Amino acid sequence: MRLSRIRIKNFRNFKNLNVRLGEHAVVLGENKVGKTNLLFALRLILDPSLPDSARQLRLDDFWDGLERPLKEDDVIEIALEFRDFEDNENLLAILADSLVKPDPMVARITYRFQPISGLKAAPRSEADYEFIVFGGERVENTIG
Repeated sequence: MRLSRIRIKNFRNFKNLNVRLGEHAVVLGENKVGKTNLLFALRLILDPSLPDSARQLRLDDFWDGLERPLKEDDVIEIALEFRDFEDNENLLAILADSLVKPDPMVARITYRFQPISGLKAAPRSEADYEFIVFGGERVENTIG
């Protein structure tokens, strides 16, 4: 299995990042360009030891370029796509419900920090937000 694509929207210093990865990837850059933010974004999805309290982001984690106060449709979204897992039965079983492309197989896992569904007004504080992690393109396909 390999990570083949990273998409990050409205997270810290990333307004809209969309990167396709080849067989090998190296992350390097000057100080303060977002290397640590990129790695934390990956951890939000990939690190099973990360507690939910760390996955519950803060309003400060939204990209600074968003107009304040935040609107109902302002969300942080991190999506990772995976390829080359079809020969591994365990990975195929885990990722089968997250497929976005059948041939070659591509699975997507998405983290979204969003206003709590059913809010009657625009979100005002961190208490008005929740995170979800889902597979594929269906929000109802939640992943624990």
